[in-house]
Amino acid sequence: LPAHTVIIKGTQMYNPEKGGWDELSFQDVMQMMGRAGRPQFDTFGEGIIITQHSELQYYLSLLNQQLPIESQFVKNLADALNAEVVLGTVQDSRDAVNWLGYTYLYVRMLRN
Repeated sequence: LPAHTVIIKGTQMYNPEKGGWDELSFQDVMQMMGRAGRPQFDTFGEGIIITQHSELQYYLSLLNQQLPIESQFVKNLADALNAEVVLGTVQDSRDAVNWLGYTYLYVRMLRN
C-alpha cells in the first residue's frame, strides 16, 4: 500500500542457496521506494534506507542513477502472441502490430 514515508530497516536478506546474507537487489529497493507518496494526499513521498555504513555508497549510487527498466517480454513474445491468436484478439498481422503497440516492449523499442 502507498504511504507518505517508506522506511527500509535493514538491507540484507537471507539467501538459503548461499547459506548467508545478500544485499537487497536494485529492483527490490526501487519497488519499496516506489510506494512512497499517496497520490490522493501527497505531492511527494519520502524514502529512508537504514543500512550498514559499508553499504551506504552502494545504495546512494543506486538511487542517484537513472537506469532504464528494460522489457523482458521478448523472451515470451511468441507464446503471448500465440495466446492472443487463439483467443481471437489477433487475427492478422495488422492486429498483431496493433497489439504489440500496447506493450512496454514497444515503448522501449521506440527509445532504443
